[in-house]
Amino acid sequence: MKESPDSDLDVHAHCRSLALQQIGMLTRIAEIGMRLVEAEGAKAIAQAERPDADQPRAKARGADAPAARDHGVAFTRHAGTVQRALALRARAAADLCARDKAQAPDREAARKARRDRHREQVRERLHDMIWDETEDLDRVDALHAELDERIRHLYEDEDVRVEDRPVGSVMAGLACGLGFGEAWRSRWAHGQPATPRPARPAGSEARIEAERAKRRDAAIAAVERACAKIDDPSRMPGIRAGLAVRLQEADVIEWLDTETIFTVTDRLCRSLGIDSFLCLESLCDHNPDEPDTG
Repeated sequence: MKESPDSDLDVHAHCRSLALQQIGMLTRIAEIGMRLVEAEGAKAIAQAERPDADQPRAKARGADAPAARDHGVAFTRHAGTVQRALALRARAAADLCARDKAQAPDREAARKARRDRHREQVRERLHDMIWDETEDLDRVDALHAELDERIRHLYEDEDVRVEDRPVGSVMAGLACGLGFGEAWRSRWAHGQPATPRPARPAGSEARIEAERAKRRDAAIAAVERACAKIDDPSRMPGIRAGLAVRLQEADVIEWLDTETIFTVTDRLCRSLGIDSFLCLESLCDHNPDEPDTG
């Protein structure tokens, strides 16, 4: 079934875009109108100063020729157009500001929730790293306390949008500060890419499909590597059949367009009942220096 083109439409963002487009068009109308106002205004002034200037030409054209243009009337008409455009623009801008103000609490609440999830993901992953990499249990407690303090300092300034940074990049910095830089790079960075999510493919339909196919092939290869580690080979045909079906479903197509290969592979493995640790190992076999953006 063909995916609906509106399935991923952000209504609020779309309406805001339309409002901004409207404001821009009204601004352009006002600018063009002002050029006409200025031109007709100059002619109206000249016409007022020399009211008889057009009479010889009118007589030469004949009695049936149309009357000379009244530039004052044209000036008034264009000035009215400018005034209406400016009034409509002011109304559209006021409505946009009102909507933004009304939506501000929801945006702030969503940001706080995202920031909390971001912080907890960093904390849990690095706590696990410290526990596995440190033999002295007393040292583990001290490092956990030090990590918690550094995370608190990192996230306490609300003006610094830490949650907008890739989780892997935040973890890498904290790991280096705690003296685990090498351990992080060699054993823990896999699956925590230091690059943001890939941008949604853009361009022609053929280009979008080519980019999506590239990411799809990378995810399939990673799942295949995970499947190769399964002890029971008889499960393989069923898993491959299930994978073929999943790759046609709308949620997976959305992931291929917006998520890293690790995230796509991890979610596919989970949905197919494959151990997530096998998924992690399969991605560790992948070149860690290659950006995980598909």
